[in-house]
Amino acid sequence: MGLRSVRPNGRPTIERYREGCAIEMKRTAAWLLALSLAAVPALAACGKDEAGGTKPPADAGKAGIGTETAAPKTVPEKYDPPIELTTVNYSFPTTKFFNGEDINNNIWVRTIAEKYGIKVKTQWYVPSTEYEKKTNLMIASGDIPDFFAATPQQFRQLYEAGQLEEMTKLYNDYAPESVKKVMAGAGETVLKSATIDGKLMAIPWTGVAKEGPAILWIRKDWKEKLQLPDPKTIDDLFAIADAFVKKDPDGNGKDDTFGLAMDKDLGMAGGIMQGYGAYLDATTGFWIKDASGRLAAGDIQPEMKKALAKLSEMYKAGHFDPEFIVKDPNKVYETIGGNKIGMMIGGRGSANSPLVTLTPNQEWQAYEMPTVDGKPFKAQLPLNIFSYYWVVKKGTKHPEAIFKMMDFWLQTYYYNKSEDVYYKFIVPSKEDQSAIWTYSPVKIYLPDNNIENYRQATAVLDGKIKPEELAPERKKVYDRIMLYKGGQKNLWGEFAQNGPGGSAGIIDRIIKEDRFVPNQFYTTPTATMAERNEQLKKLRIETFVKIVTGNLPLDAFDKFVADWKKQGGDMITKEVNDWYAAQTK
Repeated sequence: MGLRSVRPNGRPTIERYREGCAIEMKRTAAWLLALSLAAVPALAACGKDEAGGTKPPADAGKAGIGTETAAPKTVPEKYDPPIELTTVNYSFPTTKFFNGEDINNNIWVRTIAEKYGIKVKTQWYVPSTEYEKKTNLMIASGDIPDFFAATPQQFRQLYEAGQLEEMTKLYNDYAPESVKKVMAGAGETVLKSATIDGKLMAIPWTGVAKEGPAILWIRKDWKEKLQLPDPKTIDDLFAIADAFVKKDPDGNGKDDTFGLAMDKDLGMAGGIMQGYGAYLDATTGFWIKDASGRLAAGDIQPEMKKALAKLSEMYKAGHFDPEFIVKDPNKVYETIGGNKIGMMIGGRGSANSPLVTLTPNQEWQAYEMPTVDGKPFKAQLPLNIFSYYWVVKKGTKHPEAIFKMMDFWLQTYYYNKSEDVYYKFIVPSKEDQSAIWTYSPVKIYLPDNNIENYRQATAVLDGKIKPEELAPERKKVYDRIMLYKGGQKNLWGEFAQNGPGGSAGIIDRIIKEDRFVPNQFYTTPTATMAERNEQLKKLRIETFVKIVTGNLPLDAFDKFVADWKKQGGDMITKEVNDWYAAQTK
């Protein structure tokens, strides 16, 4: 399971690719690149009641985990005598320590110790890219800390080895409303995914999948020069790409431009696939209900064959750089930066990163992904976790203390409105955006906080609230929008994302209209998945790329489906449906 080392807010200086984290991770791989360019949470004041606390989940009072009617027990305001908990951690590329501090001596751990009597000792600390390997070795040694972030596969392994503390009663009794609100907002399958054999065995590191729908980005100058209409269908997208190839949009008199960015693993084609109703997931597969009510893998459905047919047609028409078959995303970005590509399928945050960096003087406009029939786009929704589960070692004294640290994280990062606190715990100054927030020993993310940037900026622009009412991070976004509107055109990325008509507004509509297709398989990988996924992924990528480039006929898709089934797909399908049947009893 790969790490997504990104900061939980929407600032362009610390978006994934700006901070040097454009690493092709196992979990997202190339297939979800278009969805994950900007899937990071943002500082939020939303969900705060008038007294400054957080509202309870909408389903509070119903039976189940975290919804008992009795008032939750409280963790001591401060443990006296103090308690000590061990953990392990990793650094993000924007992590920097000051004045001789380190992971065991910084503002977060000192405050947690002073305020709550919880002393956190980090046993080891590595770069994000080394974390999974290091934790695998640690688990193999049998010596794990009191709590840490485990991948889904590690979580399952630890559970089967009997090494985890059950969290059901602890969650019901001790989790504060702030934590339960985040879990409810992330989606009901999030807590379910951490529940094995009816027992809650971990606390999910909640993610921001709802912010991840694919967005079509088009160069404004090329589109306006050629007087092209807004795209509503895949055929409209094809026509725009065709014009960008054949009508010399850059005006240099040469046949040297391409319509749509594409990478060697077809990760940048994800939005087009979804426009046909075809869905992929690199880790567990993307599982949908078939006509019989059973779960079926999205990458072997007839809709995928139709999507590949259109992609092949685009390749033959010259819409893609013919060298895309050897280019990873970073190489594709170089071609965009060379002003040779007019469209890119990315995510909410693609304007600020990478497009502002690539074409600082040329604006791009966001569009909702077109569909084959022109109906509103439905985005795939993977399990809404940020790659990890917070696990607690069996026998740990005071396991409930993890909820105190989670609440402190939420109140300090998301619900704070004080600039003093912001520049003490989040970043050191307006000029220095080093990630002080990464010192926190525990993190969970709110589900739609980058979209809240747009909502609140729009509320100020519409006169519904005053700028001074915004939290510090939100105020920065609004200020940058106003600077752009005032003539500072190098800030066009902020406006393209969070201003009227921007990418966040598109995703806000998708969220409000609930236009998501959820992955129906929301647990840890099955045994055969763990064994065969890499092999099946390789088979899929090689076959799909060869179909797109014409090196295989379209009917090769049918052979791929047969091979996929023989090489483990049928067994995975059985395992998935056995699990699904158990959930529906």
